[in-house]
Amino acid sequence: MLEEPNLFYIKPQNPDVIVENMQEYANYKTGTFKYKSEIENGKCNEYARGVFYENKDRTPLNVVLVHGWKQDNERIEAIYLKPFMEQSYNMYFITLPYHTERQGHNSLYNGELMLSANIERTLSSIRQAVVDMRALINWLKSTGDKVVLVGISLGGLMVTTTVEENIDGSISVFAPNELSHTIWNTIPGKYIKIDLQENAFTYCQLKKCWDITNTSNFATKIPKEKVLILSALYDKYIDFKDADKLWETWERPERKLYHCGHAGIALCKRSIANNSLEFIKKNVLGEVC
Repeated sequence: MLEEPNLFYIKPQNPDVIVENMQEYANYKTGTFKYKSEIENGKCNEYARGVFYENKDRTPLNVVLVHGWKQDNERIEAIYLKPFMEQSYNMYFITLPYHTERQGHNSLYNGELMLSANIERTLSSIRQAVVDMRALINWLKSTGDKVVLVGISLGGLMVTTTVEENIDGSISVFAPNELSHTIWNTIPGKYIKIDLQENAFTYCQLKKCWDITNTSNFATKIPKEKVLILSALYDKYIDFKDADKLWETWERPERKLYHCGHAGIALCKRSIANNSLEFIKKNVLGEVC
């Protein structure tokens, strides 16, 4: 299976997208969207869901944005909503499985059931997230417009660019590379690691089970010139050496290094937005900056 990730992250059908709660916001139409997920992962995840902002005029770009673990869309909107609106980009903020409106009634906190010591459910959740994103990307590409994928933290790990070539650009912000390494060696995985060890489950076993989620196991389906990686040098949530491994494996695409920790997602949001905009204008839209 590792030889061909498309066997796991299947190519979905073009979804029947349902738009609800339409409102006017500045020069935008905004509302919620949903479509049937092709991956079974609990009743609460039957539909992929999210929020959209569509410019009323013709726009050159659609951007799919993916939040991090245990987050809602508030943090990623704080980085990108206003700067991208100023450029008239369309934005589609997709919700990860087991988060906010997909959380489920048996979850103690937002995102609890997406990543856990339940090996199979975690795999299903990562798989569903990638397949749901592929469906949205292909639906947007059917209009003929360009599509850029932007993910922060866990949302940047999603291995969509290793299976989906129908993307015009990819931006990963303070994201991990190998999920098993993150769980075993960094702060966010502390309690999951304890659960696994209490059940005599080793790191080697975890690594083998989750190898399909290891981004550096695969090449990108898009040229490296279309990839931007933003990394924090002093990140205690994402091991910089792990992030560095992906950068090396993908033949060193453009990367910006930040002298901060994981909180830089909030503290450095202006720089993150500016670096992202510069990359999009130059490498995706071909504009002269």
